[in-house]
Amino acid sequence: MHLNILACDLDGTLAVGGEVAAETWAMLRRAKENGLVIILATGRTLDSLSAEGLYAELCEAIVAENGAVVYFPRRDRVELPFGHLSPVLLNRLEGLGVPLGRGIAIVATRVPYDEAVLQVLREVGGGATIEFNRGAVMVLPPGATKGTGLHYALHELGYSPRNVVACGDAENDRSLLEMAELAVAVANATPNIQALADAVLPQTNGAGVRALIEDLLAGRLPPHQPRPDRHLLLGHRIKGTPVHLDPFALVDGNLGIFGASGSGKSWLAGLLAEELLKLGYQACIIDPEGDYRGLRAFPHSLVLGGPETRLPPVVDVITLSEYSDINLVLDLSLYTVAERTAYVAELLRGLRSLRIRRGRPHWFLVDEIQSFCPPEGGELTDLVLDMMQAGGLGIVSYRPSQVAPALLEMLDHWLLTRLSLPEEVAVLESFLAREDGNKSAILTQLPTLPQGQVYLSFHDGKCRLKPPEGIVAFCIGPRAIPHIRHLHKYLREPLPEPKRFYFCDSSGRYLGRVAASLWEFREALDELPVDSLQYHLQRGDLERWLRDVLHDEELSRRVGKVSRRNLQGESLRQALLDVAISRFEELDNLA
Repeated sequence: MHLNILACDLDGTLAVGGEVAAETWAMLRRAKENGLVIILATGRTLDSLSAEGLYAELCEAIVAENGAVVYFPRRDRVELPFGHLSPVLLNRLEGLGVPLGRGIAIVATRVPYDEAVLQVLREVGGGATIEFNRGAVMVLPPGATKGTGLHYALHELGYSPRNVVACGDAENDRSLLEMAELAVAVANATPNIQALADAVLPQTNGAGVRALIEDLLAGRLPPHQPRPDRHLLLGHRIKGTPVHLDPFALVDGNLGIFGASGSGKSWLAGLLAEELLKLGYQACIIDPEGDYRGLRAFPHSLVLGGPETRLPPVVDVITLSEYSDINLVLDLSLYTVAERTAYVAELLRGLRSLRIRRGRPHWFLVDEIQSFCPPEGGELTDLVLDMMQAGGLGIVSYRPSQVAPALLEMLDHWLLTRLSLPEEVAVLESFLAREDGNKSAILTQLPTLPQGQVYLSFHDGKCRLKPPEGIVAFCIGPRAIPHIRHLHKYLREPLPEPKRFYFCDSSGRYLGRVAASLWEFREALDELPVDSLQYHLQRGDLERWLRDVLHDEELSRRVGKVSRRNLQGESLRQALLDVAISRFEELDNLA
């Protein structure tokens, strides 16, 4: 699982009566030895923990004083991310004559002295926040909470909040649970904390933590429901019902997206990538044809390679992924097949190590997987299979029959758009038979599946939020990436004569057929002689007109992909029609 960090409260969670049981220490040691990163998040002062060396020995970080102080044992470094309380405020609090405890960065007292503290804050104009915890009252530098302290520690260590399981019991654990990927409360937690948590353990205190660790090490999660704000939206059913996916299904499982050219599979893959990025996951996308360049418009995303720049050395890509939250699209469109294969093989070796050490990137998507992992397999296929052992990998192809069967065997989930060729449908028969008892009906429908209908199959037992199974008719969700809005006027309205496309035969003579809009262009593809289409494709005329006149770089790119497939006759016509019809429908829906 991607959940490889345990951020745990101390008193009331790990500890009972201020003491951590010997069997809990033993379980924490076992967790560390098996690769689970442990971070302590406590309201105690750092000095109160120094006498017990096991905290520093077992924890990658200690978030003390309710987040105001962060200690990194390996570096033996203490950080105060939110600074100190002002001397004026400290002097006023000390002059109150109430019981006060002092830490490095905080002052603490107990109820009922909170009213006197609040009065001082009003008089000096703020400059601090107050946190309550079962009668304790903590005065903190502005911005300091367990959650923000944990976030600082994760950033310094190169980890992501999306890998964190947080466990707590009381009011001051709220921010800790809210920022974690999975929020867990022990059985003795306050009612408010239990209501906030994704999962409530049946056991109390250290016993609950021990059971949680046991589950995590075995690859199990406690029963939970994904939070509504963590649902991944795929689209809406015809009657408006949303179709949601559990993001855990993608980052802990393996997904295959298959469909004919122009059937919407790349749109689906891009949509899933965007939805994961919105939720804070880190993605790395292998893009052999430049399909995902638009993701550069997404925050914290970077496209490397393509027409503008050459790909950097793999070591630089790994460094970018490890020491930042950047999502990477690696555009291999200008490289030969041999160059692509060598680059991706080296990249996978580096990313495998990074995922073991940091749990990132969370999702790795490989488009045109058949060009990297053909049926006969090879070194790169073995590397991909190794990555799939840990999940978090998606593959996309228009030719599942040309993908190594071992990869198809490893898939947990399937998204299928229209698949027209009988041999492509046939290769899925054994997998659909295993997944869906109604496979005959599904196989019959795949060749004629309309745009906007997708076969969904999500059978991983870890999925708590399961989409409907089988053929699902829905409107695919809108993409966050800006689209070419000015193209709407070119859908049906005629262009001025100088900007229209004039079709010629194979010798260059005008055929008397013209396209004055995208609609007419689409209609012409169905009626023109194939040799006319081949003539214009070879010269690059269609790509130039779509790019330079209509300014539709996306359709121009798709037509260019068709031209590079060396198709002949009616197969060429059908491929062009598929991309033109698909693009027209996309723009028409946007309009």
